[in-house]
Amino acid sequence: MSQRDTQSSAASTESGEVERPYGRLYRAPFIGLVAFFVALLASPIFHSVSVLAKHAGPEEYAIYIHLAIGAVGLAVFLYGVRKEGEAIGTITGFVAGSLLWVGWASASFYYHAHGAGIDPVQLSETQRRNANFIFIESSFAICVVVLLFFVFNKDTKCDAFRWIQRVTRINLGRASSGQGRNYCRITFLETIFVTWFCYGFALYLSDDRFLGRHHVATYAIVGLMALWALYLIWKLLRFERAMPALRFAIPTKAIFWIPFGEYGPNYGFYEDVWVKPLEYTGPMWAVFIVFIGTLAAVVLVHQRREAARNARRAARIAAES
Repeated sequence: MSQRDTQSSAASTESGEVERPYGRLYRAPFIGLVAFFVALLASPIFHSVSVLAKHAGPEEYAIYIHLAIGAVGLAVFLYGVRKEGEAIGTITGFVAGSLLWVGWASASFYYHAHGAGIDPVQLSETQRRNANFIFIESSFAICVVVLLFFVFNKDTKCDAFRWIQRVTRINLGRASSGQGRNYCRITFLETIFVTWFCYGFALYLSDDRFLGRHHVATYAIVGLMALWALYLIWKLLRFERAMPALRFAIPTKAIFWIPFGEYGPNYGFYEDVWVKPLEYTGPMWAVFIVFIGTLAAVVLVHQRREAARNARRAARIAAES
């Protein structure tokens, strides 16, 4: 979630970088917008994958389907972590993290609750919650404790973590250059921890034992998160490189999803069709097609801009020799 990768818009007008009439599609704000939609549309898709794994076939086979989904995610991660390219590392890290969260991490809470025969728990007079969500909610504290390792890491590139370091006035020493970073590992960990943290936080916020969905403080927090998400989107629209934009879009989407993906349906503004893919097959296929298109666009933009950068570098070396 680094701002370092943000480039000025003037950089995109350098001679020979892109050709018209489509040159503007390879610059801000298009790059950040497409990256945001890749991250955003992944959420309903993977929600639907999890629902289909549980309900699309016989119940006794659901756990094997989730294990297979996680195994695919592990295979994607093992493939991507061996690659040095920024594009292949970022995309495989994001996909692997999403698949492993759905297939193994999140599903493990569901099957432990289901296997133990724990019925939905009555949290208050008006709220019942499935036990697997309570398990995820209770794991939020573990997530926070583990995140402290990353928050107070001198080499972190996350703007939020750096802000915490400045506020706490903790000097961890000079950060390394960051050369040779494994983008698959970085994006994988970012996807897992951002998903885990935001999921747990949203569950705590809506729990009637703490605040609950209709507490005035919850309204205020959800509203502030909506404003924060819009601010991050505004920052994202200034990105000039596709892969840094995609990595920044992952936490941006997660924050955006809490007010607009979780609380919007809970407050009755619209229906969460992604948890009912068998009822809304057409809309979910449309979401999937748009997701593939935007993902392909991000890859294409990255390739075009890297080719232009390499061409300028080669021309400069030739001119100096």
